[in-house]
Amino acid sequence: MTEISHFQTLFDYSFDTAQRLLAGARELNKAELYENPGYGRGSIHDLFIHLLSAMRGWRMGLQGGQQPDGIEAGQFPDLDALQHAFEEERSAWRGYLDAIDEESAGSNVELTTRHGMKRTFPRWRILQHLLLHGMQHHAELAQLLTERGRSPGDIDFIFYQ
Repeated sequence: MTEISHFQTLFDYSFDTAQRLLAGARELNKAELYENPGYGRGSIHDLFIHLLSAMRGWRMGLQGGQQPDGIEAGQFPDLDALQHAFEEERSAWRGYLDAIDEESAGSNVELTTRHGMKRTFPRWRILQHLLLHGMQHHAELAQLLTERGRSPGDIDFIFYQ
């Protein structure tokens, strides 16, 4: 497996996991979806917003050299809007990953962060960061859903596909 195909598989897994978690969140009432558990990034809805914002921000930074401002929760007020946004983001990531080759995966990327800082990163490191960042928040979402009787089941990569 090449480095690019490895990243393509892992990004597909990450987006599939987000969809499984969104499916579980659909079984919650509004209070459960929007209540802040008192730790982490806030409510289940807030965590989905955070995940989407990170995926979109880093992709746009990779593509254009400038990360946009983060997404506000009001831009995606419900799970339908979030699901649609995750599907669009998945498609955008597929296009991005299809367009890079092995050499560019190892090259450095210069970008301006959403905080205005100019930074240089190895491209592979940004890709890896997003996967690990997603893994952390997927686990938090799975825990919050499980606490509410809506476990997504095994979300381990070994069971993917």
